[in-house]
Amino acid sequence: MKDLFKLEDSYAYLIYRTVRALRRQFIRIASEQGFDLYPEQWFVLVRIHNNPGCSQIELAKDFEDRPSMTRALRAMKQKGWLSIDEDPEDKRKHKIHLTKAGLKLFDSMVKAVSKERNRMFGSLDEEDFKHFRKIMDTIFDRAKD
Repeated sequence: MKDLFKLEDSYAYLIYRTVRALRRQFIRIASEQGFDLYPEQWFVLVRIHNNPGCSQIELAKDFEDRPSMTRALRAMKQKGWLSIDEDPEDKRKHKIHLTKAGLKLFDSMVKAVSKERNRMFGSLDEEDFKHFRKIMDTIFDRAKD
């Protein structure tokens, strides 16, 4: 009889299980802060915060999903977190900025996320994260092939 494939030994399953737990945890933290915010929207907000005036095309490159990016930006604009303005130099492009509400959201979530990171990762050291990053980057690069 062939050996059974053990799900608990599958790295893909372990990553999937962890991502789902982190997602649920993030949504809980955002809700506790009074925000209806999903991890994907948070990633976009962080990118816009760190690159004010970036374009939708630039964001779509980062997240590899243009239609989802369009929906996410539309939803975040409706919530008042960002503005999408025509680029004065190229009318075909748009510049995206966080609004005051978006900046307030960002500041609040940075504090809450940082606190939770410290709780979760406190027993890990810099070497642990170097190894983790190397492993995750290797898996990501090979999965793209």
